[in-house]
Amino acid sequence: MSNETTAKSRRSKGDGTIFKNSKGKWIARYTKKGVTTKEFSGKTKTEAKAKLDEYKFLVQSGEAVNTRLTVGEYSKKFLFFKSQQVIRKKLKQTTYDRIERTFESHIELHPIAQILMCNLKSRDIQNLLDEMQPNYSLSTINKVYLFLHSMIKHGKEEQDFPESYNPFNTVELPDETAVGKKTKEIQILPPECLERFKEAALEYNPDGTLAYRYGPALVFALNTGLREGELLALSKNGIITGEDGRKKIHISETLSLVKNRDEKVGTKSVWMITPPKYPRSDRIIPLNQEAEMCLQIMLQTYNENKIRNDFIISTKNGNFPTKRNIQLSLDRILKKIGEKHYGTHAMRHTFATRLLSKTSSHQEIKAVAELLGDDYKVVVKTYLHTDETGKHNLVDMLNE
Repeated sequence: MSNETTAKSRRSKGDGTIFKNSKGKWIARYTKKGVTTKEFSGKTKTEAKAKLDEYKFLVQSGEAVNTRLTVGEYSKKFLFFKSQQVIRKKLKQTTYDRIERTFESHIELHPIAQILMCNLKSRDIQNLLDEMQPNYSLSTINKVYLFLHSMIKHGKEEQDFPESYNPFNTVELPDETAVGKKTKEIQILPPECLERFKEAALEYNPDGTLAYRYGPALVFALNTGLREGELLALSKNGIITGEDGRKKIHISETLSLVKNRDEKVGTKSVWMITPPKYPRSDRIIPLNQEAEMCLQIMLQTYNENKIRNDFIISTKNGNFPTKRNIQLSLDRILKKIGEKHYGTHAMRHTFATRLLSKTSSHQEIKAVAELLGDDYKVVVKTYLHTDETGKHNLVDMLNE
C-alpha cells in the first residue's frame, strides 16, 4: 500500500500541511502568522513537499517576501501590519477600513496583483493608474497610489526590499482636469434661505413635540461647523460654562460606522466611538446664542442615550440615530421651505463659508481653521475663492 495517503498529513507546528485535493493533486499549504498563506501543488507528495520546503527556507531567510510574494500577497502582509497598528491604537479602525477597501476594490482583482514584488516596475503602477483615470476621481486614484507607495515604503523599512528598490521613480498622478470623475463641489446653503431653514427646523407640532426631531441638531451644526460624526457624539461632559456664563463645547470624540470584524455579531458594520478625525480636531468651540438655544432644546427633548448616558443625541428608543436619520430630517426641512437637496455636510460648509466672509486677516482665518479642526491650507484651498468684482476693486485702488 502506498505511503501517499489521501488524508491530510499533520506535520510539526509551523511546517504546514500536505494533502490530496478532490482532483487528485497533492497540495502543500504553508501558514504562518504575518505571512500570506501559500499553496503548492505537485503530482506526487514528494514534489509538493519539496516546493513547500523551498518556500519555508525562503521565509526563514527573509528572501520570500522580495522574490516569491506577488503584489497581492505582499499587500495582505502589509494589511496585517496595519491591523496590528489598530490593535496598538496607532491607527484608527476607520482608516484601516478605508485602505482595506482600496486594496479590495482596485488592486486585488487587477493583473498587477499577480506580479511578483521583485518584478514590479513603474510602468505596472502607471498602467493601473492610467486605467482608472477615465472612470474615477483624482481622490480615488490617489488612494491607490498612496496604498502602493506606503506598502513599498514599509517593505523597505522592514528590509524586505533593498534600499535601491523604487518602482515609483517615474510614476505620475494625472492632473485633476484629466480624470473622468470630477471632485464634487462643496455644498453651501443659499444665504437667502437660512432664516427660513432655521425657522422650519425649530418648529413644534401642536402637541409640543418637535416637527423635525433632528432639526435643532442641524441648526447647532450650522453654528458650530461640526462634522456629522462629531455631532452624533456630542457629550454632556463636553459642555463648559465660562466665568461669564457663556457656554463652550469640547469636541473630543466622533462616532464612526466601521466594518464588523467580530463573527459573533451578525451585522456588516458596527458603531465605534473614536477620537476626532485629526489631532487638531480635538477642540473647544464657543457657542453663540443660537447654538446655546439648540443645545438646550436637545438636552430637554432627546431621550437618554442607552449606549452611554452622557451622549446628547438619540432616537426615541435611546439609540444612536443613523446618518440616514439625520439626512431624512434635513430633506424634509428643505422640502418644507422649497429648497433643493443638500447633504448634511453642507451645514459644516455653510458655517465655514459664512465665518470666513467675516474675516479680514490671516490670524482670523487661522482661528476659523481651529474652530473647524482643519488645516489652515485646506481651509484656504476649500473655501476661499476670489471673484471678478473683488479683483476689479483691488486694481482700482491703485488710482486712489
